[in-house]
Amino acid sequence: MLFLKKFISQEPKLEQFFALNLSEEKVQAAVWTVRDGKTEIVKLGQSETWDGKNQEELLKAADQTLTAASAGIKPEPSGVIFGLPDGWVEKDAVSSEKKPLMKYLCDELELKPIGFVVTDTAIIAYLKIEEGTPISAILIQLSSSEINLILVKQGKIIGSQLVGRSGDLGADAEEGLSRFDKIDTLPARIVLYNGGGDFEEDKQQLLSFDWEEKLPFIHFPKVESLDSAITIRAVALAGGSEAAQSLGMEIKTPAAKTEATAAALGFVSGKDAAEEEITPAVPEEKPEPKPKLKFNWQPFAASLKKIKIPLPNFGARWPVLLGGGLVALLIILGLAYWYVPKARVVFYLEAQVINQELEITLDPDATSVAAGGSVLPVQLVTKAVSGSQSAPATGTKIIGDPAQGGVTIYNKTADSKTFAAGTVLLGGDNLAFSLDEETTVASRSATEDSEGVITITPGKADAKITAGNIGPDSNLAAETRLSFKQFSEDDYYAKTSGLAGGTAREVKAVSQEDLDNLAAALTADLIDQAKAELGQSLGADQKVIETKDKLSLVDKNFSTAEGEAADELSLTGRLDYEGIVYRQTELDLLLKEAVKTKIPENFLISEFSGVEPGEVKEMILPISYEAKLLPRLDLAEIKKNLRGRYPEKVEEYLNSLPQFVSADIVISPKLPKVLKTLPRLTKNINLEIKPAP
Repeated sequence: MLFLKKFISQEPKLEQFFALNLSEEKVQAAVWTVRDGKTEIVKLGQSETWDGKNQEELLKAADQTLTAASAGIKPEPSGVIFGLPDGWVEKDAVSSEKKPLMKYLCDELELKPIGFVVTDTAIIAYLKIEEGTPISAILIQLSSSEINLILVKQGKIIGSQLVGRSGDLGADAEEGLSRFDKIDTLPARIVLYNGGGDFEEDKQQLLSFDWEEKLPFIHFPKVESLDSAITIRAVALAGGSEAAQSLGMEIKTPAAKTEATAAALGFVSGKDAAEEEITPAVPEEKPEPKPKLKFNWQPFAASLKKIKIPLPNFGARWPVLLGGGLVALLIILGLAYWYVPKARVVFYLEAQVINQELEITLDPDATSVAAGGSVLPVQLVTKAVSGSQSAPATGTKIIGDPAQGGVTIYNKTADSKTFAAGTVLLGGDNLAFSLDEETTVASRSATEDSEGVITITPGKADAKITAGNIGPDSNLAAETRLSFKQFSEDDYYAKTSGLAGGTAREVKAVSQEDLDNLAAALTADLIDQAKAELGQSLGADQKVIETKDKLSLVDKNFSTAEGEAADELSLTGRLDYEGIVYRQTELDLLLKEAVKTKIPENFLISEFSGVEPGEVKEMILPISYEAKLLPRLDLAEIKKNLRGRYPEKVEEYLNSLPQFVSADIVISPKLPKVLKTLPRLTKNINLEIKPAP
């Protein structure tokens, strides 16, 4: 339902407006207004989900939340400000990729865009308004597949990082924070938000993480979460005040607080969000953070070698000065030995293994993984690919010519006999021949000589015959006697006048196995081709399951039929590839959830191995896997026990840890053996725990 009336381009004073916040997973609307010079929320719409790709789904979700937000409000608002993710904005405008989507949304819902605000910036400005001072915090926006980590100091965004979710939020956040350069200290405040959902498990993961040992926090950070409606409120209130001013409304600025400016919000007013010229105001230039002073021993030592300073003649004082210089040098060397060395310690523990079998329901209509469920959101994809392939023929065939020649047929009966073409004659060694044409043989005749002796002479006729099989065996000499298959030799027989021309040789030919093998090879090749082409359009976290029962060649065309002589066989064909796309992070969540109740206390999942998906039948995927568990260790305490120890002593200590197997220790820079200890500073020791191979 398109519920908005056409916006009339006049100068009426607008009293109520829409705010519409968009993300890759959710959409939420609100109605806001200006009362007594202040922006306020009139009504919130519920948060709706969409798949992040299908514009029809986005339209439906936006329509539902806008309808809910404007229910009972007369007249219905027409102007709208958008809240957009940072990834939807390029430089000073809506990105070229998202611009058609924004235009489609405005056209279909008959929205009149006032401007847009970057969601993260709006939240920072909103928190400044609420708390009365610019915030310093680490904002973490959560989604099902990744986190958007934003570092904020004194209300200014230092930078942001996108990190794929691994199931360990603490490790994911550490990875994102470690990408920031030249950061002396991090704000001891972590704020979670995503427009909905329960943060309790996420907060527990962050609270159990060893922050102070891994990153430059002054003290353990406070972890908090924002209300599910904070994002749309920030867009409506913080962004709305700037939008109202751009429309000529009077906005009162509280004396105790400084309102966020349009530039600070990245807000753009008075332009269509689908037009080319939509540009957010340029954010304030971030000052370069003051670099932390670091002692770099190697360049400093090199400079001592390169710089030559002439020594004045101090007479008797030079021993004192020389002694002072040596003391200073020893102090510098001592400081370098204390601060510079770093170590990487990887120790391997014997993992406990949980074997698990699970049946997962693949649901194209699902949008997220439900806690405790076994439903995996998927997308059905198809890809048509064509190709050809050749292979040598491996079968054999005997080819050649049959023997041919003449025979004389003898008729010993009293009647003439007509033999039809094709009549079979037999020779020795099961040789068979056939008449080339119909032949009539006269009956026998009798003569009486002068002495009264009667002589009977068979009737005879000449004919041509051809051997039934190829080969030289049918090349018969003259006067070879043949019999008729259907008649007795007492009545009829034949003698050859010589048969020749029979030949035979073995050649390569196409076998049924050749046809089957080539079809299988081309099918496998086209499956790989379809996967590769699909992979170019998939995200790094997305994987494809094959529907094997539907993967077969169509429009097959073999160059040679079975049994035909040929040295090589070729095949062209088409494959209509059908696959099921899922997100690895969502599958990992299901795998983790299935073994959650089996994990002993003080153990955690290190990795999944031996993951063996079965064949998909009726959208059910059977899967078996192993979950490797490692004991939960106090890494801070381990570092304290490792510092300053020689490697051999380190292994003695590590042997006291539960399920310890072995360790790899790398210390840099390389030092003489007597000085080769682990660093004295725990922050210079990097610990990694892995399951033993």
